[in-house]
Amino acid sequence: MIQLPNDPEYYSVEEAADELLLQVSEFIGVNTVYIAKKEENYMQVLDSYNENEHIVDSDLQVNYADSYCQFVMDSTDSHFKTFNLTTEEATTHMQLAKEIGAKAFMGVKLYGKDNEEFGTLCVMDLNEKKFTERELSFLQSVGKVFNFIINLDETKQQIDLLSTPIVPVTEGVVVLPLVGIMNEERSSRLLENILHHAHQEDLDYFIMDLSGLITFNNLFTNHLIHIIDALELMGITPVVIGVRPDMAMAQVNQGTYFNKIKVAASLEQALKQIGFSLIKNEA
Repeated sequence: MIQLPNDPEYYSVEEAADELLLQVSEFIGVNTVYIAKKEENYMQVLDSYNENEHIVDSDLQVNYADSYCQFVMDSTDSHFKTFNLTTEEATTHMQLAKEIGAKAFMGVKLYGKDNEEFGTLCVMDLNEKKFTERELSFLQSVGKVFNFIINLDETKQQIDLLSTPIVPVTEGVVVLPLVGIMNEERSSRLLENILHHAHQEDLDYFIMDLSGLITFNNLFTNHLIHIIDALELMGITPVVIGVRPDMAMAQVNQGTYFNKIKVAASLEQALKQIGFSLIKNEA
């Protein structure tokens, strides 16, 4: 039985993946299971599970032409499987499997809103394995669960984007609370909205609150850097608040860059950094 996270209201793709990928690994008997989103020229791994050997990292990016997901995406049957990537005629020329030592591979295509292609749900193992029709059927069933979650997730992201206002704090200062999951499309729309607002208003400081984000990966870090650079080019000082410990640990490699910008734990501390303070009126 496929068990979902215990959340009566809503769970994201990543939150669902934490539980479902483990179940797939146990049922099919493979080392690695991952879900990947197709971006313009590459596949972006959103989450992965590795039972013993670490084959696929979460947040991994692979050029589309170098990925095995391409065979899933290009398949008219919406799936692709092989017991050995290194001997399969379609994949024998590719080096990735030889580098990571993977052999068995199976993947199914995932769909989002309006039945648009989203990405893949794939399994890998270091040993050869002939996948049965029952195992393929199970993976397709889990894929349908992900399709439903992706649809809800993308709908919620659109609602969040429209309903998350850029809030004026004081003259020349605004704050934008970021929530949910930041993917390629949403990050691009966010950049456009921020720059449009910054152009229309006479701003000195733009505060971004990251505490509501579900995921904070290298993909979003790159978009955040673009937003920060664009604001600075417009003469606006960006300030980042709400960085959780897990975000900080994940972005240690970006430390040199983030040392150059203003970072604060809370809105109150951010306002103090830029010369403002919150004063309680006496009754």
